[in-house]
Amino acid sequence: MSKRHTHTCPIAAMLNIIGDNWTWMVIREAFYGASRFGEFQKNTGISKNMLSDRLSRLVEEGMFETFDIGKTGERQGYRLTAKGLSLQPVMHAMSLWGNEHLYGRENEPVTLHDKATGERITGFDLHTTSGTYVATKDVAVRPGPGASDATIRRLEKTTP
Repeated sequence: MSKRHTHTCPIAAMLNIIGDNWTWMVIREAFYGASRFGEFQKNTGISKNMLSDRLSRLVEEGMFETFDIGKTGERQGYRLTAKGLSLQPVMHAMSLWGNEHLYGRENEPVTLHDKATGERITGFDLHTTSGTYVATKDVAVRPGPGASDATIRRLEKTTP
């Protein structure tokens, strides 16, 4: 476990880094193609100082990297790293949930589609390491090798 993460819960550790709405909106814009400070600010409405803070944190955590965009190296752009790109399924899940539970069918502001077929995507499937499909209702949460004693005790109550 990273020394920066004091919780033995992956959700809490993740939320400590990207748990506020502005950070998610900056990440969203990177997925939509934004790379310049001004693009992030214009597309989210975030203040300059808050955006600077969020971008610095995302770079520090290894989710974004900077690259030179000026001829003299004075200007930099931002792009997602492999770690940042791995948030794409989370972003898609958030979009699907928001569409279903906040907007409803035929009112969705953004929809997801298969690039090859154009067919609409409406959900995600969970699979085991061997590739077997698992229904959400059949997922068990169990303590992992890095679990604290408190996590082990708490999850003992829910583990079949």
